[in-house]
Amino acid sequence: MNNQLNNIPNPYRKFIKLSDVSTQYRKFSKGQYIEYTQFNEFLDFFEDQDRLSRVMLQGVGIVCGLKPEFTYSNKKLNSIKLSQGVAVTTDGDLLTLSNTGKVSEELYVSDLKTISIDSKEYTHFKKYDNFKVNYPAFYDENGGQIELWELATAQEATSDFQPVANFSNLEDQYLMLYLESYEKEVKPCRGVDCDNHGIQQIRNLKVLVTNEQGVNYILQKDRIQPHPLFIEDILGSVKQERVILERLIQEKGIETRFSYADLKNMYADVLERNGYGELVFRKIYEISKMFGLPVADHLTFKSVLEECLNLPFGFQYAYDVVKDLTATYSEIIRLLPKTFTKCLPDFASFPKHMMLGKLNSETQLDSSRHQFYNSPVLDDEKARQRVKTLISRFNLQVQNFKYPNRFEGVEKIGNDQPIEAESAIKITPSQKSEFLGNKAIPFYYRITDDFLKVWDFNKVRTPAFRNNVGYNSGLFSQESYVRRPLGFNIDRSPFYNIEGHQGMHYQDAFDQIKKIRDEQQLGFDIMLLSFKELLKNKDLSKAYFNEYIDKYSGLEHKHGVEKGGTFIMVYDNMGRDEIVVADFSIPYICCTPKVKINLSLPNTTICAKAEKIPFTVFPFNGIVTANVDSDLDGGVELVDGLYFFNPASVSQELHNQLISFNVNGKPTDCTVTVITEPQVRIVVEKVDIPESDSTSTVVKFKITGDHFMDYQYSWDFLDNGSQVIQNPDSEGFVTHTFNNLSPRKIPNIKVKVIGGGCEQNVSLENWYEETPIIIKGIVFEKGGDCCEGRVPK
Repeated sequence: MNNQLNNIPNPYRKFIKLSDVSTQYRKFSKGQYIEYTQFNEFLDFFEDQDRLSRVMLQGVGIVCGLKPEFTYSNKKLNSIKLSQGVAVTTDGDLLTLSNTGKVSEELYVSDLKTISIDSKEYTHFKKYDNFKVNYPAFYDENGGQIELWELATAQEATSDFQPVANFSNLEDQYLMLYLESYEKEVKPCRGVDCDNHGIQQIRNLKVLVTNEQGVNYILQKDRIQPHPLFIEDILGSVKQERVILERLIQEKGIETRFSYADLKNMYADVLERNGYGELVFRKIYEISKMFGLPVADHLTFKSVLEECLNLPFGFQYAYDVVKDLTATYSEIIRLLPKTFTKCLPDFASFPKHMMLGKLNSETQLDSSRHQFYNSPVLDDEKARQRVKTLISRFNLQVQNFKYPNRFEGVEKIGNDQPIEAESAIKITPSQKSEFLGNKAIPFYYRITDDFLKVWDFNKVRTPAFRNNVGYNSGLFSQESYVRRPLGFNIDRSPFYNIEGHQGMHYQDAFDQIKKIRDEQQLGFDIMLLSFKELLKNKDLSKAYFNEYIDKYSGLEHKHGVEKGGTFIMVYDNMGRDEIVVADFSIPYICCTPKVKINLSLPNTTICAKAEKIPFTVFPFNGIVTANVDSDLDGGVELVDGLYFFNPASVSQELHNQLISFNVNGKPTDCTVTVITEPQVRIVVEKVDIPESDSTSTVVKFKITGDHFMDYQYSWDFLDNGSQVIQNPDSEGFVTHTFNNLSPRKIPNIKVKVIGGGCEQNVSLENWYEETPIIIKGIVFEKGGDCCEGRVPK
């Protein structure tokens, strides 16, 4: 506190209430005559405590709102709308927008204000002169006032204001709130009664506009606003370029004979284009300066990476460590906006004003707009300390990176130099989290207490920092679950770090990894790829490099493999030996190119209301996906490790369309069509009544509708419950013969249309129309008469 008071420049002292803090006051006794100094002391004490509570225990800056917006009428600027909000100055003033709610009827009593407003519209402006106050922030070194304009609403504007439409280049100006604060003597106290007299404390909230030169001058005096967030492009994300293995085949052809040097060059090229992480180092350097922390030297780090890239294996770890450093930077910039904390805010930074930023700013974080600086007591996530810990982790990652080499007893090739041998192969459970501290510590870091303390912030301040899992777990802790993590619950660890195999003979590495996998019952497969063609190869765990990467996509180095994936080691000849030079993984189980992928369903057509049906998948652990748009549901469900097709979950847009499927990213012949209830139409096309002595009536039915050939038709021709399966021909016709059909008793014909579990019931009534008998004439015997009613003799 004393340091803060001593730092207040003299010109500001009379404007800052907290420049002289009342630390005590007097209680009044009954019947006591009170001096004005005693009463003012009482008021000052509680006002100072209120201000100190805001500044020290809550924070300073813009809490919320106070966002400007231009409004137009007939394409002409009409007003500047400023949303309601809250801000706290470094002198503890609470700023909000207000309107006059009630005009006082008593002399020397202030009007009442209301803050129950959504926004205020400022339609007029005029030149502003601060002669009443002479607020130091508004004056340059020569004593001249910076350019300032005052905004007013239509109700507040007087004759000396003019419409904001007349303000030239308003979009390039800057907005601020200013609490015009000064004392005004009401009138001298004369006579006996002085109760209504005194010194009036004026507090006028002004909305001011200034230009770029003015705002820069104000911010030069602000000792709080400079922050790493406002460094140009400091929050821009940095992404590590991927090494896409398939490009070897695409660029050089499948017939090319590759070697470890081709892989190494791919990683070296990516790192070189990345500047060996130089951009991340530059950004971390700028952030570190604000926290008073050192940063590791990039040139030294670059030389270590270049040494690593000179080896025939281990070059992938040079790529990994830069990726780790990028991940640490991403964590830092995620937390950086939360580090606006000040333990002792500088009282003179913005005691009576609040910068609201550029009127037409397109930047997410405007350096000319005050942020809110929390008191450390409100920093629940300890964001500032987390950032400092992450910067320390960044430095130790750089300093503790070691590149491995198992190149013992093998001839040197070119500039490749052997170093000490590494330990045995280890598999460590880890996570796929975006936060590095949640993952197992990779084996390419030297382990020290300082390194362990910054790896995971949640364990920094407790003895638990030794309980991080990693390759060198024996150096961490004596706890069994740290030394042998695979023997304990790993439900929350869907990834396996596999380390220590590069530089080993490929068969030894394969056997050791397989042994650990089988003993610990881990869910992944292992594959070996050779740079030379494998003639008469019968080993399903071994394949030719070119053929494999040409047929199977998604190979990526992650120094391990996720559950349900395939860990792939690439080996090459090194002198008289064949050693592992690189590793990759794919997120699905997949063996050699000889393994056939297959998928089938019991039906090719299924009702949308039918129960789910199982897929038959080969290989058994293959991953099944539907070839549909990402925003649609193709009906594939994984239940207890088995894949099912659920027609009820299929998006309606896919009904009556052919849906195809992939296994492990490869297309299959399996297709299905999900249909809704059959919508067919059945009519009697023709009825051939019996002729001569025949008793057979032949009826021809016509069936129409979408997919009518996909359904089964069950007929009850006599309406007696007896069902007959009879499907239409390709043109939709069905013929049925009725024997001894009586025109006086025509049965209703009922049809069940069944398809894919769906059913439609059709009833044909009054379908028979009896052909009328037309009498064209009657021949009577001679002498007879139709009217006489007798028969001639």
